[in-house]
Amino acid sequence: MHRKAASKTEFNLQSEDLIFLEQTTAKFVFLTSADTDIQTIAAAVPKLPPSFDEIRVANLLNLQHQITIDSYAEQVMEFAQVIILRLLGGISYWSYGLEVVLEIVERNGTNLIVIPGDDALDLNLISHSTLPLAAVNKISRYFSQGGVPNFVNAFKFIADNCCSTSYNPLPPQEVPKFGLYDWGIEHRASGIGHGIINNAPNPRVAILFYRAHYLAGNTLVIDALCKALIERNIQPLPIYISSLREIDVQNELSEFLQNQDGENISFILNTTSFSLARLETERPSVELWEKLNVPVLQVILSSSSLEQWESSSQGLSPRDIAMNVALPEVDGRIISRAVSFKSVENTNSALQTDVVIYKPIASRIEFVAEDGRAHV
Repeated sequence: MHRKAASKTEFNLQSEDLIFLEQTTAKFVFLTSADTDIQTIAAAVPKLPPSFDEIRVANLLNLQHQITIDSYAEQVMEFAQVIILRLLGGISYWSYGLEVVLEIVERNGTNLIVIPGDDALDLNLISHSTLPLAAVNKISRYFSQGGVPNFVNAFKFIADNCCSTSYNPLPPQEVPKFGLYDWGIEHRASGIGHGIINNAPNPRVAILFYRAHYLAGNTLVIDALCKALIERNIQPLPIYISSLREIDVQNELSEFLQNQDGENISFILNTTSFSLARLETERPSVELWEKLNVPVLQVILSSSSLEQWESSSQGLSPRDIAMNVALPEVDGRIISRAVSFKSVENTNSALQTDVVIYKPIASRIEFVAEDGRAHV
């Protein structure tokens, strides 16, 4: 066991080494397991009013043991006026931590906002919030829509409801669930809307990635994949999506990919996790892939650092294997390989935490591009 600052991020959940996050107290505490949340908050903080109270952010992946949760609760959460918990996977994902937070709320009268980490409506989860349901739903929409403007307005709205301020922010700004990424021009971390397809030779390949990465500017991997394909005379169509499991996203994606001036795509590089298949029937239902009828290569963005990858005897973590190998295989996707690993971009002194990005590995990007070319 040892203590370490939150700026010394660990990603390996299998480690027996306990991590104790060390931060000073602040009025707002934001808890999330999404690196894109942290990236976006880091970009949003400079756009908040200068008088806005300090915010602390902790990655739930660093709070997986009871003793580390207890320590963070005693040192940081105990003194917060507002705790925001954005939880992906429901209560069971962080059940002990939620129990600890609820005890703090009961003892101190802390304002608590508990919202899902995706667009799903989880009444059981949000019912633990202390704010009215309408306010919690609005806060959830700010964060689920994503992007810097929405995050800025979310914190202003929370302050108005919990700290008697009068910022009166704009309502949540809707962000398209589907769009083209302008990979060939300057990144727009908070940009919203459809991009421009660069002129490039055929054949064409779609690259699917999460909208949250687009909005947070976490796109180095997508840029690298596009560049590698262009070098092989393959035109990339990088497409951000909210989730492949949303029917309207499937329909829009299918319509777009089947109307490419009469030229069909040759294959798909998919970086999103989980399975598209619905397993309630005897035969898994994968209508989207069947309709497109092209090879789908699963490209893995590892949740570990490169150092952990190189020192591990099993490669991918159990979490990565479940989300990016086992479940995608149910869809019939072709498993490729991990092409990126988590890396600390910078330490954000205002949030007292690391801002982590996905850093591509050139040799692995090249391997996937070659693998894809074999399917042309």
